[in-house]
Amino acid sequence: MGHLKVIKLAAVVVASLSLAGCVHDAIPSGTVTRSDNPAVINQVEYAKAHYKNSNKKEFGDLGDVDCVNFTSQTLLARGWKMTPMWGQAFRNGKIEYTRAWINSTGFKEFLTKHPELATPVAYEDRAQIVVGDVVQFDWDNSGDRDHTGIISGIREDGMLLVSSHSPSAFDWPLDEVIMSSFSPLTKTYFWHLK
Repeated sequence: MGHLKVIKLAAVVVASLSLAGCVHDAIPSGTVTRSDNPAVINQVEYAKAHYKNSNKKEFGDLGDVDCVNFTSQTLLARGWKMTPMWGQAFRNGKIEYTRAWINSTGFKEFLTKHPELATPVAYEDRAQIVVGDVVQFDWDNSGDRDHTGIISGIREDGMLLVSSHSPSAFDWPLDEVIMSSFSPLTKTYFWHLK
């Protein structure tokens, strides 16, 4: 039984790694709702400008694990300010990052401690999610968050559209993101930003 579990988890890891090199240039059909909030407009425009072309000079690029670094950058574009617990800086010629800036579980823990920034929203309540909110995935239902992105649009049928790095995506339909994990164990979580 334990051996079977290892094989299933290995398949999830392989699937997740194979997603990292992909680029998803979705072209949603129908009307896509964005936001009229200037801060969120800046956030989504930043995501669109950098989902394929990393802002490496300013923020570095963590390769196949760059999703929270990218999401954090979009939040700066939205108007968030770096803190000692969420940020990055150049030291001795190298970029140093906080755990919350580059780790999906670390980012979840940071937001959990800062309800003034965001409120958790369950997958079942996703109708409450708006453009600019954060989405996180736990590919293997381990309790850790494995991937993070933002909601860049909402299709007229209510489908949430995801933008991220690792894999690079803009307006990738949520159901396709979930199916791409190749795992029935995938759990999806949201953060509604204040």
